[in-house]
Amino acid sequence: MNGCGRCWRQDELDLLDGDPELLSDKLVHKFAWESTDHFERDEYEPAWRRLGYRVVGVLENDPDGKLTAGLAWARFESWPESEQAALRALVTDVVVRAAADPERWWRLDELLHAAAQLDQDMAPWLRLVDTFEDDVVAHVAHDYSWHYGRDTGPLLTWMMWDDPGKPIRDWLHSPALRARLSRIDSRDAQQALENVDLMAEFSIR
Repeated sequence: MNGCGRCWRQDELDLLDGDPELLSDKLVHKFAWESTDHFERDEYEPAWRRLGYRVVGVLENDPDGKLTAGLAWARFESWPESEQAALRALVTDVVVRAAADPERWWRLDELLHAAAQLDQDMAPWLRLVDTFEDDVVAHVAHDYSWHYGRDTGPLLTWMMWDDPGKPIRDWLHSPALRARLSRIDSRDAQQALENVDLMAEFSIR
């Protein structure tokens, strides 16, 4: 595999061409985080198809929305349906497991952002959030609404499509979410509602 000679040693590039099981997590992380234009696109796509499951393993241990940002350059939407479904299932499992562990909620937003790279859209993953327990929904709503109510919004740096925050704002303003938060007896839910009202006051849509 060819790559930027300033960023990659030849032995590292050779490893990317070989058995994915022989790569260290550090090297997998380096590949996923690397600027996509440091690789030939026709080589980058098959590399991602080989290494995708390893990237998801790294993502679970180190949630970071940039780790899957290369999927667009890797032409994920044109992969065979079975390969798309397999990677989607792995990412979904990671998000679901994190949602079941309160100690991991503080990085749940990064996992959602990484997952959104599969669709170039946050909306499907917010629909997944809607299936979670009330406390998780309240946490996510509080997290996003806090950013929008007091700042310009969450950092969506690695989402390269147009207005990636719109599905988040639409979700926060949805009557269904407001009704659900109103039924949840928690500080997160109460503060989320207050933040959404603040967003409405400043017309943050």
